[in-house]
Amino acid sequence: MKNKKAVSLMLSYVILISIVIGLSVGVYAWLKTMSVSPEAVDCSEGTSVILEDYTCHPDGYIELNLKNNGRFNVTGIILSVGDNPQQVPITYLIPQITGGVIEGHYQFPTPLKPGQNAIAVFTNKEYDVNRVEQEINFQNIEVIQIQPFIIQNSKRINCQQSVIKQEINNCQVKL
Repeated sequence: MKNKKAVSLMLSYVILISIVIGLSVGVYAWLKTMSVSPEAVDCSEGTSVILEDYTCHPDGYIELNLKNNGRFNVTGIILSVGDNPQQVPITYLIPQITGGVIEGHYQFPTPLKPGQNAIAVFTNKEYDVNRVEQEINFQNIEVIQIQPFIIQNSKRINCQQSVIKQEINNCQVKL
């Protein structure tokens, strides 16, 4: 009699463990179907833009001379500036172009091909939290960050792997 009781107890443990494993596989499969994460989209490796030169003008704008040193066309850039080189710049200047303007986003008239140069012009203005236009003192700008983007199938794709951060000196107005 004692031997049968031990087998019954062991059999109940096996059944209990099988139920737990079955439930965990079922929950995992359900969670996997419910939490479909979007595919990470990025530019092709080899997409790159460099800052060759910059000029701060007394009229209240900064002119950036950019070069596509990558292997693919670049549609535009996202520019942010800051006053502390140890931190990521978070201030977006307004591009000096007409039309639908997004802060910090400059779209080239035609895509910038590999090896080509272009000039992007930004005003020394930004919008504050209440969308009120404010002027930025060029002397406070110590670091800029440039991130290229492309437009593919009518969608803007920011190049996460191609962000450059560069310290700038003496962005003072040249008279």
